Amino acid sequence: MSKKDQSGSDEFGTGSAVAEREKRVSNRPGDGDRGQSAGGPAGTRNSSSGSGVAGGIYKPGQGYYTRMWTAIGFGTLVIWLIAFLWQKLSVYGATGSTTLMIQVGMAVAVLVIFGVVGYRLLGRNAKVNDFLIATEGEMKKVNWTSRKEIIGSTKVVIFVLVGMSVLLFVVDIVFMLLFSSIGVLKGRGLLELIFGGGGS
Repeated sequence: MSKKDQSGSDEFGTGSAVAEREKRVSNRPGDGDRGQSAGGPAGTRNSSSGSGVAGGIYKPGQGYYTRMWTAIGFGTLVIWLIAFLWQKLSVYGATGSTTLMIQVGMAVAVLVIFGVVGYRLLGRNAKVNDFLIATEGEMKKVNWTSRKEIIGSTKVVIFVLVGMSVLLFVVDIVFMLLFSSIGVLKGRGLLELIFGGGGS
């Protein structure tokens, strides 16, 4: 009986050792876990430039609108540069076909170069994208003025402008009359023209 208990104890101990060994093997990093970043899923590589990069884009789900409008502005500047260089290069080349080839080559080269630069800056650069993401986050915190408040403020501005214009006109006429009466300003004909007395 004691031998049986001892055998059972040995078998239990052997089973525990096997389970512990399997646990250590399962926790050992494999090929897909090499270079795994801290706190990241298995297979993700830890690199200073690619931290938070998914599918080649740094934090793709954040800062969408700031990235998009920045890319549109960047693309507009690139198109303007291409148009400027296209016009400047129109004087080069012995024939029209040669000039066209030079212009097309320049346009393609500029598109490729600035396309890569834009992708690196707006797609993968951590500092630039963190700034854009933070900017969009701050813009979401802004308490934008309502439609009613904008209409009311616009009415106030228009009323003040009209009132100031009328006041300045009246003050100007008063000073013209004053200086004309004492002979400093000879603007009687102008005053008659303004008030309709010039045709009589």
